[in-house]
Amino acid sequence: MGAVANINHTELVVKSEDFHKAVKIVVDPNEILWLGFNPFSQTGVFQQSETTLLQNFCAQNPEYHIVTYTSDHRYVNRYVPDQRVYRIATGDKNPYLVYNPWIDPERHLIEEDVFSKFSCKPNQIRRGRKSKS
Repeated sequence: MGAVANINHTELVVKSEDFHKAVKIVVDPNEILWLGFNPFSQTGVFQQSETTLLQNFCAQNPEYHIVTYTSDHRYVNRYVPDQRVYRIATGDKNPYLVYNPWIDPERHLIEEDVFSKFSCKPNQIRRGRKSKS
């Protein structure tokens, strides 16, 4: 966890699991449909053109709030105008909570695991071909 503070804003940067556990972004496609959103939103992602719909929905349903996926690839626990992607959430509404994958201390470990899994398959294929020849 870290914090960023300056004259214009303050942010509390937390790990991915802490952010998602606190904020509770709605990702269940059945819940998205049950809430009345169109089929495009089944994954829980809303485009900029749907911000008025989201704002109206959150105004009528105060247990929900908007989370923004910003152009610099961060999840911000508040509405940020003129971004491409928004989500809705049911958890902590603290507008200062932010998840920034670029400074996640465990990000390199996750990437290392992913890349090692990808590189393992070509090596296994090559080894398999060599042994069959």
